[in-house]
Amino acid sequence: MSANTIAIVVLVAAAGLSLVLLAANAASKRRPGSDIPPGMRPAYSDEQLEGPVLERYLSWGLLLTLFFAIFLPAYWWREPERIGNRQEEFFTREYAAGEQLYSDNCSTCHGADGSGGSAPSPYGGDPWPAPNLRTVAQRYADSQTVADVREHVRTTIDRGRPGTPMAAWGAAFGGPMTDYQVNAIVDWILANQDDEVAEASAAADLSGEQLYQQNCARCHGANLGGIVGPSLIGVFERHSEETVLGIIANGINGLGNAGFMPPWQNGYMYEDTRYDDDALQRIVDYLAERQPAHIPDDATGYQTPGRVQDEASTGDGDGDAGGTEEPSEEPEPTDEGTEV
Repeated sequence: MSANTIAIVVLVAAAGLSLVLLAANAASKRRPGSDIPPGMRPAYSDEQLEGPVLERYLSWGLLLTLFFAIFLPAYWWREPERIGNRQEEFFTREYAAGEQLYSDNCSTCHGADGSGGSAPSPYGGDPWPAPNLRTVAQRYADSQTVADVREHVRTTIDRGRPGTPMAAWGAAFGGPMTDYQVNAIVDWILANQDDEVAEASAAADLSGEQLYQQNCARCHGANLGGIVGPSLIGVFERHSEETVLGIIANGINGLGNAGFMPPWQNGYMYEDTRYDDDALQRIVDYLAERQPAHIPDDATGYQTPGRVQDEASTGDGDGDAGGTEEPSEEPEPTDEGTEV
């Protein structure tokens, strides 16, 4: 029997006993003429009011005070334990629901245990890496762009990432899941975090071009023309080299998840992509080397993802290797991203 049921039984019994005692007391005081309406009966005398009547009321007050002084502490004594048990039951139920939802909807890309995997690229070619979800709390613990890891994970599942295989799952954004289901998956992910992640790597054996092609080209294009992310032709007209390095290291998360730029110093995809400043500087140097001799006038402003820089691709007419026209097989997405 639960504590609530016991409390209700005790209170009902106490109320019934009080009624019985009151009725018995009233019966014992009945006297001739008691069928006279109460309003027409003689009132208590001053001696009665200050004597037996007052004493009776004080006695009942003392009994009730003692009852609540004992009953309430006894009832609440086990309340923390009861709440803890209910929370454990709730977590167990939520965990099981989240595990099943993750298995049915997320494991194909992110792996059965959440350690990462891949998904078919919407632009053809190599599969699109799916991030390791078992290190997300550690990776974003000191992020300059993600203040609340749980909210970040929930928003990512809710809204998805337009232009990538990550679809929107939240009903508010056209997905099939309710808020309860999304939160259950988030709880399961955060309950299955690894204790440690690898340190940032200098990636000593990789050149700036290799780092860019392995990690950046799928969003910004092999020739810097932009796919999911914007064109990087003219990026140094918009930002200083220090700012570009900071954006690559810390990412951008200020325009909603549709415009999320992953923080590469935090190991967005896998632990081996936790690059230090030296490795990221090589990417910046590579971007600087690939800038054409002539920067189009409109390249100084933000470039919509997928836009082909025809003027930039011609360079200055000398067949410059830094030409930036995107390959024709890369489709133009309809959603605007906000990377670099």
